[in-house]
Amino acid sequence: MKIEKINTSAAGTWARDCELICLSHCKGFRITYHRDEDDTYWSVRCEGGIIAYKVISEEFSTVGYLIDLPVDAAFFEILDSPWMREFGQERARILDKCKHYVLQFETVA
Repeated sequence: MKIEKINTSAAGTWARDCELICLSHCKGFRITYHRDEDDTYWSVRCEGGIIAYKVISEEFSTVGYLIDLPVDAAFFEILDSPWMREFGQERARILDKCKHYVLQFETVA
């Protein structure tokens, strides 16, 4: 497994830089968030072709492979993903075209 930081202007510069405001379901999902460092608001929309996604709370964000996430950014791609391997070998053909991203946000209560 290898973790690559995604260099985009929408990513944060530290682990809690991005605050999740809204996660909504459409054809895929849409995330709206606030970036604290410059007080900007962003929206990320993923349409179609989504095999799976999961949302976890901060208490579980430092276990398993997530413990290796760098703390200086908000977005990552996980290469040779252990989570994708959990879907099984019989689905390997489908998963060959898939990518695993981690978008790290702080949630507001």
